Amino acid sequence: MRTLVNVTPPRRVLPGTTYLVTRRCSERRFFLRPSRTVNEILLYVLALSARRHGVLVHAYCFLSNHCHLVVTDVHGRLPAFMQYLDSLVARAVNASLGRFEAFWATDGSYSAVEPLDPEDVVAKIAYVLANPVAAGLVRRGADWPGLRTSP
Repeated sequence: MRTLVNVTPPRRVLPGTTYLVTRRCSERRFFLRPSRTVNEILLYVLALSARRHGVLVHAYCFLSNHCHLVVTDVHGRLPAFMQYLDSLVARAVNASLGRFEAFWATDGSYSAVEPLDPEDVVAKIAYVLANPVAAGLVRRGADWPGLRTSP
């Protein structure tokens, strides 16, 4: 009996590339719901991960069930950066919530979209910053209580 496995092609990872990265929580549950504890965990882990892997973080927004990042992968280490970030966020936020189960969606890891030109990078940053407004959660991006970049 032959089993067919859905294999995705490898990611294109090139040093110096800027990406819009999106990651969803398991079952789209609200594990990243804004709170002082969750926001502090996210900020610390994001800074630690970026420093460890040499990734420049341009913009970020953590909504209750997903996050968006615009990053430049200086050294071509995006997969290692994301694995480290995802792992630490999952362990720390799960511990703060008294959970031990799957944290991130298992349907394919994260999405990394490579913007085409500098104008597209700016458009992706605007998308990230406006995401809470576009989702109908707040009237102004600055009103979002979760962790996000200030313009």
